[in-house]
Amino acid sequence: MAISFRGMVRTYPILGNNDLVQNLFTIGNGIASRVNVIVRRLTVQNDAIVALTAVMPLVKVSRATAISGGLILDKGKFDTVQFSDEAVIFRAAMYESARIVATPADTLWQKFTTRLHTAVEQVIVDDANLLTSLIEDDGKEFILRPNEGLLVSVVAAIGTSNAALTNNWLVQCIWSEDEIATFNISGVVTLNSVPVVGAKVIIVEAKDKSLTDAILREVKTTTGGGVWSSTIRTGWVGGAFVQYETGGTLYTAPGSPFLENV
Repeated sequence: MAISFRGMVRTYPILGNNDLVQNLFTIGNGIASRVNVIVRRLTVQNDAIVALTAVMPLVKVSRATAISGGLILDKGKFDTVQFSDEAVIFRAAMYESARIVATPADTLWQKFTTRLHTAVEQVIVDDANLLTSLIEDDGKEFILRPNEGLLVSVVAAIGTSNAALTNNWLVQCIWSEDEIATFNISGVVTLNSVPVVGAKVIIVEAKDKSLTDAILREVKTTTGGGVWSSTIRTGWVGGAFVQYETGGTLYTAPGSPFLENV
């Protein structure tokens, strides 16, 4: 492995909301990511402030797609000189105005948490693992590759199982990022053999020359000497195109599509 980042993240306390399903937390590893996300620890706590009179809800974990909404969380660093990939995004639900939307796949793991029989005393239990503890061991990691996501949600039998303003959910995660193999591409933008500074270079990558799963990798601005550079995932192909303006109209200059690592 080539670990480029280790970090930790936590939600704010998330109040129950009377819904049968409440999405609490997501990890999204975007399609343009240059890392695999290795989840080392994922836990939940519930501080209930009212005695539960209904069936206890389950907290479920599943892989997920089409993630949006919620509050994007800051990433805590194990080492301040490391930087997380920008495509790795953590989200938490925050009130009704910041709900998480996601499409879950099959449930991977599920957990009961605290059931408060009486509100006379406070009950705080240990963190409840939301994935098997085996993921903390080398060789048994839970991996999210680019364009994959993970969802933590509360699933209740009836609305009062996760009554509004009674449950305080808290999700925490420790993860690391394993760099994906890439190859470098670069070039020089010129006009009449003169380097152009400040030109926009659009870089696209795809799985093959038929543009399977094609994505906009990034837009680079040429530096001194008209130079630009980027990276393409090993095994994929890339294209680079230059946008320019003449007479108030934008054009795309012929580029060098389908760059391969050969």
